[in-house]
Amino acid sequence: MPRYTVHVRGEWLAVPCRDAQLTIGWLGREAVRRYIKNKPDNGGFASVDDVRFLVRRCKGLGLLDHEDPLEVALEDNEFVEVVIEGDAMSPDFIPSQPEGVYLYSKYREPEKYIALDGETLTTEDLVNLGKGRYKIKLTPAAEKKVQKSREVIDSIVKEKTVVYGITTGFGKFARTVIPVSKLEELQVNLVRSHSSAVGKPLIPERCRMLLALRINVLAKGYSGISLETLKQVIEVFNASCLPYVPEKGTVGASGDLAPLSHLALGLIGEGKMWSPKSGWADAKYVLEAHGLKPVVLKPKEVKRFEENLLILTSLYL
Repeated sequence: MPRYTVHVRGEWLAVPCRDAQLTIGWLGREAVRRYIKNKPDNGGFASVDDVRFLVRRCKGLGLLDHEDPLEVALEDNEFVEVVIEGDAMSPDFIPSQPEGVYLYSKYREPEKYIALDGETLTTEDLVNLGKGRYKIKLTPAAEKKVQKSREVIDSIVKEKTVVYGITTGFGKFARTVIPVSKLEELQVNLVRSHSSAVGKPLIPERCRMLLALRINVLAKGYSGISLETLKQVIEVFNASCLPYVPEKGTVGASGDLAPLSHLALGLIGEGKMWSPKSGWADAKYVLEAHGLKPVVLKPKEVKRFEENLLILTSLYL
């Protein structure tokens, strides 16, 4: 059964459609009906009949004709925006389409792979990954190194050994031991607290390069990230799901903490994310539309995302 993800005044709605012959107008009315139903004050409307609206694609913001059949106008699980008459499109929902997005206007998922081991990535490879010409996979040797380093972290957590940054807080909380049951929560809180960059998002090409660089560093096998988590991140890259990473927030002095935290924020299903299929939308819906689940960060993993001067590399090439 076709399903569409519809944005109405800050709310995302999954709208199934049993009959593909139904129209864009029907989809808009059904989305507004569901929006009204779920609001205590009915969203300020007495009924769907009181609402006048336009329907736009999230990708490219193209205006859709109310009379067009869904099967002709939209792909299954496409993202659309219902713009209610009198409302301005929310800048929190869709920033201006990123510069360089034309590179993806006719995007086709690549079939070829570049195998990363953390040692042999070339500048040419990185540029091609940024342009979406290749997917990523790990070499068998890299997988083994990643697994071995994670075993060390798991042993520390299992034995409740006090180790800075693994079972303790950070900075002035270095002597604060964190209960094992709270370690995953600590990872999420750290990502949220450091996601403080500002400005326009990186263009897709730069964000892909940033994510590829992060994967390449983790493939070295020194970080302690789990193979499961790293493979999830690779799946996100291969689907070209790109977190909203603001341009301003680092001078490259001691690690690109803020931008890389925004990168991690999208991976855990929070904040905004862009893909050729969805345009800008909430990260959790973009991941879901590509058959992906948000990454659940394990103990110590968040620090592996936040450290390094990778954003400067992705900008200077």
